[in-house]
Amino acid sequence: MTHFIDRARQQSLAWLVFFVIVVDLIGFGIVIPILPFLSPQLGGGTDDIAFILVTYSVAAAIVAPVWGRLSDRFGRRYILGACLLGGALSHFLLAIADTLWMVYASRAVAGVMAGSVSVATALIADASSPDQRSRAMGLIGRAFGVGLILGPVIGGVLARNETDFALPCLVAGVLSAIAAALAFTLLPEGRVGAADGEQTSADATNITLRETLQRPGLPLFICQFCFHTCAVSASVYLFPLWVADGLAWQAREVGLFFGLIGIVMVLTQGNILGLMTDRFGNLWVLRGAALCFSGSLALSAIADGAWFMGLLGLTVFSAATLCLPVLNTIASHLVTAPSRGQFFGVTASAAACGRILGPLVASALLAKGGFDLAWLGTSGVVMLVVTWSLTLGRRLVSQPTPAETVGGVQ
Repeated sequence: MTHFIDRARQQSLAWLVFFVIVVDLIGFGIVIPILPFLSPQLGGGTDDIAFILVTYSVAAAIVAPVWGRLSDRFGRRYILGACLLGGALSHFLLAIADTLWMVYASRAVAGVMAGSVSVATALIADASSPDQRSRAMGLIGRAFGVGLILGPVIGGVLARNETDFALPCLVAGVLSAIAAALAFTLLPEGRVGAADGEQTSADATNITLRETLQRPGLPLFICQFCFHTCAVSASVYLFPLWVADGLAWQAREVGLFFGLIGIVMVLTQGNILGLMTDRFGNLWVLRGAALCFSGSLALSAIADGAWFMGLLGLTVFSAATLCLPVLNTIASHLVTAPSRGQFFGVTASAAACGRILGPLVASALLAKGGFDLAWLGTSGVVMLVVTWSLTLGRRLVSQPTPAETVGGVQ
């Protein structure tokens, strides 16, 4: 039987989900910086580092919609907890890895179990009214920011030396296990009912994902998650190489810079993002953020000097972090609550495809025409998001939702 929670608990539930995801992402952030060093230690080359990262994204792209569908059917709490436990298992496996194939296996397990963020996004959407959803989605961005700040720092402190990474992996596994325990213990059972002000009907619960995706314009909207994440992952790939070539930055400087980006994410997500969407609307905020993202990437092709390059880098990633919460907010309004988990799983799968394509596209452009072409090409990818928001996006968000159509509300 599905249990519904009191609307008065929605805000506390959103912050509880935020805390659970922060704990898990800190564990995730601990592990990621050590992978480039662990692979060569076990006999892998630079290609293996890339393939290990791609293994995670491929597995996540395949499985993410399944986790979302299961969360729609059995409730968010159980599936979120299961994904967090699977993430803990992947960290423990990495801690005992003494051969390269175990590193691959660890990242494959992590990718298969990488449904926590999409399920948590669906849960936060469930627990927020439509007019407060952009603020609620900003909590996910804040969680990423906190994880981006604390994870690598904790990992660096816990690493005993340049060849012993077991302790950071064990701590990451323990943190994910704690997050799972919090999810199983504190989150409500079943699904959250339709939020205040959100239209639904009994027939809306029978809408399948296939029927949802047949809605005109929705498949192209899902592609925007791929385009955006492709540009972000390409930028993450290019930036360390760019500043190392132009400014002779090392890993320490790059790490501190991304920590600064994490601080900006924490400050800009949530209330500031909510104020912007309240004032201008979701599509206008998306257009502005994507235009700033694309323009900063294009200017990077001609940038020179530490201050200019650093300012552009900060602008690139700050603008990029505003796009995803807005896309998630739009997505939450386009489907009914009973199919929301699976739909967020599909958008997460599209984003995982973008994480695969981004470094591949960026490396090809870099080899062909250097940093100038790589930055301009990445800027062009973001312009696809801008173009969508100015054209077909306007038509999509102005249409009635499936719940309104089924319920007879126009």
